[in-house]
Amino acid sequence: MRIKEKPEDFVVEEVIDIAHAKNDCLVCTLEKRGWDTIGIVKVLARKLGISQKRIGFAGLKDRQAVTRQKISVSGVDRKQLESVRIPRVSIIDIELGDRIRLGDHKGNQFTIMVRDASVSPGAVEKIKGGFPNYFGIQRFGEVRPITHEVGRELVRGDLDTAAFVFLAKPFEKEKYFEVRKELWETHDFEKARSEYPLSLRYERAMLENIGKGAKKAFEALPRRLNTLFIHAYQAYIFNEIVRRRSRAVPITAVEPGDVVIDWVGTRRVVTLAGEHNMDKITERGLCAAAPIVGYKTHVRGRIGEITQEILEEEGIGREDFRLREFPSLASRGTHREIAGKAQDISYTCEEGGTRIRFFLPKGEYATVFLEELFG
Repeated sequence: MRIKEKPEDFVVEEVIDIAHAKNDCLVCTLEKRGWDTIGIVKVLARKLGISQKRIGFAGLKDRQAVTRQKISVSGVDRKQLESVRIPRVSIIDIELGDRIRLGDHKGNQFTIMVRDASVSPGAVEKIKGGFPNYFGIQRFGEVRPITHEVGRELVRGDLDTAAFVFLAKPFEKEKYFEVRKELWETHDFEKARSEYPLSLRYERAMLENIGKGAKKAFEALPRRLNTLFIHAYQAYIFNEIVRRRSRAVPITAVEPGDVVIDWVGTRRVVTLAGEHNMDKITERGLCAAAPIVGYKTHVRGRIGEITQEILEEEGIGREDFRLREFPSLASRGTHREIAGKAQDISYTCEEGGTRIRFFLPKGEYATVFLEELFG
């Protein structure tokens, strides 16, 4: 199975309803090829002469893809937005609307070319029942999967190790393997400061401040990036909880004591499964949820036992997610369904592979779905 050989192999269209209660922003469709969301937001803000905080978006989209998503922009007029020119980017469908915030979308519609792979009708029918709702490799880093490792050390309170892993841990496939390897082996921050290329702007920002201590080095990074470290570590723990539970019971099974998430309109309702509501849970096709661990996490039953086992292995407790060195990054925790559910699945067999179309609710990963479907 091969995907993302070229951007056109991976087409993503965000599904979102734009609110018009205030109409205090310009809202548009951003069509891009070969740009990730964070990268294009930085360039767009610079072109418009505004802070990145004035640009709102609902979800993060991959770089190696053709993507369409809605963004909101405040503090500019229509002519300014229409005049922006960025390679491989189109800004269309400009209208008035409310600010878009992270998570406002319903999900994503995918059209993906999977090369050197075929799928059977039986496999498609089976996956409609659900698949493990793991966080995908994007959450951890595709070329250099260290984001969760940095998060682990931040949660443990070992800021020196966290900074060193982010700056130096080398991976042979990465473009900057040699400079990282030298720092990893020598711990020579002064030499790294002169040798790290300008394109490693976050690393260089840290290196400029590492002499004042690791905390100052992290404070030189955008808050959004520091938050991603914590989220990645939470995702790592969640994946491990789901992996261990699925060894014992089917991914779609719900046991007494499990947390279950339901929706009443737009309101998220979290309940405990038990004798009193098991029939309703089955009827509505709900699944168990595992914790995104934080300092307020409370879980019971099998998932509770697995969670406690993993935290002990990691050498942390729930209270560590208060991040006393960085209280602004503290996480109360929440829950996430352990089974993903794809909808509207269709496919065609083409020369060289299979082109598949499907919809995933927000927070579910197409790469995880494809790995499960194609094995």
